[in-house]
Amino acid sequence: MTKIYNIRRSLALSLAVFSGCHSFGPEQLRGTHPLYNAAIVDSINGQFLSNLVRLHYRDPTFFLDVASVAATVRLGMSGDAGANFDASQSGNIGFGGSYEIYPTISYAPLQGEDFVKSLLSPVSIEAVLALTGSGWSVRRVFALCVESINGIDNAPTASGPTPALAPKNYKEWNRLMEIFDRVAEDNLIQARQDPVTKSLKVEIRSTPEHADTIREIKSILNLDPGRTVYQVEGDAIDRRSDTIHLVTRPLMGTLFYLSHRIDSPPEDQMAGYVTVTRNPDGSVFDWGDTPAGRIFHVRQSDERPNHAFQAVNFYDRWYYIPNNDLESKSTFLLLTQLFRLQAGAAKSIGPTLTIPVR
Repeated sequence: MTKIYNIRRSLALSLAVFSGCHSFGPEQLRGTHPLYNAAIVDSINGQFLSNLVRLHYRDPTFFLDVASVAATVRLGMSGDAGANFDASQSGNIGFGGSYEIYPTISYAPLQGEDFVKSLLSPVSIEAVLALTGSGWSVRRVFALCVESINGIDNAPTASGPTPALAPKNYKEWNRLMEIFDRVAEDNLIQARQDPVTKSLKVEIRSTPEHADTIREIKSILNLDPGRTVYQVEGDAIDRRSDTIHLVTRPLMGTLFYLSHRIDSPPEDQMAGYVTVTRNPDGSVFDWGDTPAGRIFHVRQSDERPNHAFQAVNFYDRWYYIPNNDLESKSTFLLLTQLFRLQAGAAKSIGPTLTIPVR
């Protein structure tokens, strides 16, 4: 009986050790899901930042979508047994086990007619108002998505490759957005859809505290001061005092606009690798004074930066957004949401790139 007892004791101990060192099923999901999630988010953010830097240098952009992630778990087991037929009458059984994970990641290029149209088509007015109604500030959404409102321009020449001449007429836009911020917390300006005609309308209410501010907003936009509800339409030759005319920016124009506020080393500027925008007097224009430049800034460093929210290497230099630059991070987050809203419905065209990870 001594031999049987020893064998059972060894078997129980080996199984306990094996089960304690390895977990499968739900436990495996808890261990790997956050890791894959974090890796995918980081890679997508890096792709956005890389494409912005490419636009700054006039290099082509490209978008890959993570189509699927599959992980195969391979389990291996081994065992051995032995016995001693001497006076001790003892024996032992040993078990060993191992498992390996083989992830397979599939990438799908975003391309084709639908995707290109989504990049080049102006963002819909409905989408702009939906973003402002979901908690994003008017100042941030309009800076990225709107080129003009009732003739007040938001640097329309910034919607393409970096221009050689400074954009005009954006200072009045900055003034308008500063005024909007004053009344934002009181929700005095709200967009609504007419339940009958389905047309978009904006209600501009007033209070004794903000009466002067509301009056100034209506004056800048040339709106009828006696009205509280105004129609919302696209651009038109004939503007009416009962209508707010919004000219929205294409998603590609937004990407270009943000790419202008990327720092580049003086040697790249001297070599002509990037365009240096200048004022009429020949001085260097500060893109940080534009509506989008005020809320977004990508820095440059020769060494890999510490404490960066996102950093990419391009032409042996680092371009990054500091982790404590909450203004730029918020704008970056809005850009990713806008991309999904505008281009997310486009189907991936072409072969899927599948990479087995070892």
